[in-house]
Amino acid sequence: MMKAVFFDFDDTLGNREIYAYRCYKDILKAHCHIEDPIEFEAVLQQVMIFDQHGDVNKAYVAEMLEKQFGISVGVEDFNTYWDSVLYNYAVPFEGAEKTLAYLKEKYILGIITNGPSKGQRGKVKQSGLAPYFDEDLIIVSGDYDFKKPDPRLFRIACDKAGVKPEEAVFVGDIFARDVLGAYRAGMKPVWIWKEGRCCDADVTVIHKIEELMELL
Repeated sequence: MMKAVFFDFDDTLGNREIYAYRCYKDILKAHCHIEDPIEFEAVLQQVMIFDQHGDVNKAYVAEMLEKQFGISVGVEDFNTYWDSVLYNYAVPFEGAEKTLAYLKEKYILGIITNGPSKGQRGKVKQSGLAPYFDEDLIIVSGDYDFKKPDPRLFRIACDKAGVKPEEAVFVGDIFARDVLGAYRAGMKPVWIWKEGRCCDADVTVIHKIEELMELL
């Protein structure tokens, strides 16, 4: 019997495509002087490609931005700067709050996410989703010496929730990080992938967060 549901945050509960776009847009506005809106948008869209859904070192984004467009982000450590500002832009996916409200009536809810503790916790708060989670069930890799897909992070979450791994579901968007980590920890993984990529593995796949209300 399932007793708990844990979530990744970025691109699972939080609509990272929107808040990364808005954050990069403000950074570009502050460090370049492209007045033509189409020319500006072309650079911004290319930066979103460099970003690779967040699965890349931000030093690479800064390097490519300067190499291709001659634009400097104006900070020595773009990774640290990015983590210090991105959470201010966080917004949830449409349907996330409704889904969490429904699930909270039936299950213990938690978050297991990679990233700096302040930034990730800030995203949960800024998104308006914090009331659905107990603070001690928001597990952030920045508080530990390891990160997803290390199964220890998932087992810590289960221990704090007072459930066995086999009694818990984990929902996430990065297969090699979220699905694999939950699988290795003994949890039931659910892969949320809105783009509909092919998958031959025997894993539950959903395309939007609301589908959990029927699945669970």
